[in-house]
Amino acid sequence: MKLGARIFKTGIAIIISLFIAHAINAPGAIVAGISALFAMQPNVYRSFKTIIEQFQGNLIGAVLAVIMAHLFGFHIVIIGITSIILISVLQKLNLSHVTSLAVVTQLIIMDHQDGDFFLSAIYRFTFVMIGVVSAFVVNTLFLPPKFETKMYYNCLNISSDIFKWIRLEINGSTEFHAVKRDIDDIRSRIEKVEEQYNLYKEERAYSKKGSIRNIRKKIIFKEIILATRRAHDVLRKLHRYENDIIHLPEELKVQIKFELDELMTIHEEILMRVTQKVPATKIDDNYMINEAFKENILDAFLKEIEQQQSPEYSKEHVLIVIGTIFDYRDRLEHLDRITHSFYKYHKEDKKITIANENIDY
Repeated sequence: MKLGARIFKTGIAIIISLFIAHAINAPGAIVAGISALFAMQPNVYRSFKTIIEQFQGNLIGAVLAVIMAHLFGFHIVIIGITSIILISVLQKLNLSHVTSLAVVTQLIIMDHQDGDFFLSAIYRFTFVMIGVVSAFVVNTLFLPPKFETKMYYNCLNISSDIFKWIRLEINGSTEFHAVKRDIDDIRSRIEKVEEQYNLYKEERAYSKKGSIRNIRKKIIFKEIILATRRAHDVLRKLHRYENDIIHLPEELKVQIKFELDELMTIHEEILMRVTQKVPATKIDDNYMINEAFKENILDAFLKEIEQQQSPEYSKEHVLIVIGTIFDYRDRLEHLDRITHSFYKYHKEDKKITIANENIDY
């Protein structure tokens, strides 16, 4: 069982909200813990947004509960009708995502047993908001999400797995179904990283200068994820057209190996540059392989098909693979430029902080 930071923070928020609610010494304090559970969000920006939206939704739920109870009483049919009306109103106001807690607020207010109904409603609405605010404070101050670390190591580990399979694929040393399973698994992992990036993209700085710095970092991580996806595309095409690649002439296969080895090495170096483990020097186009041995794979392929009248491979399929490799190179060249620019020309910026971890998050 993995005890994540969000689970830990949810527990702390529940403790704090219940402690404050019990200090008020009014019935229904447990509601504060329930609202803290609903209000905990995956990032600080959503927590702040939740306070505003939950306040609106809970206020509507509380007011509607008071009005319906005052006019029609506390019969269970009235409670159900009130819930229907509340859900409809929230959907109309584009607040459907806060429906759960708003309905909870309405239910606990209408579950009045004895005493002053209006005072009880105020207390219970207050308890709900105590839980919401407690979740925001805990999410802001305790263990803030380390999105940069998560995305970096996920991309690093995913890329390493992709490179392993690419090297085996180009040598024809793989088992078809095993590679297919891993390709599907890698795609799912990339989608999870993209979800992390969407949360990271929502984070806001407190100043205009800080906002500009964050935008630069967000662009870098967006390009890192896109480069990882392009590497995955190369692996998919190599796997899909494996039979065509196997039947290529040895000279052309060697050129493709040269190209892929160079691109994977460049990709690894750029990832190391992000953690400043290598200098921020721009990677030259002919970085790895001497021009005496390496030539453009498209030129090599065109030269090959001029000589072959009826090849054992599909020319269209090989062109698709080569096109995917070119897309991968273009993405790496763009990532190279922006990381080089970030570390060379924006030295005053706060650098990307990567914690010392090495596992998928």
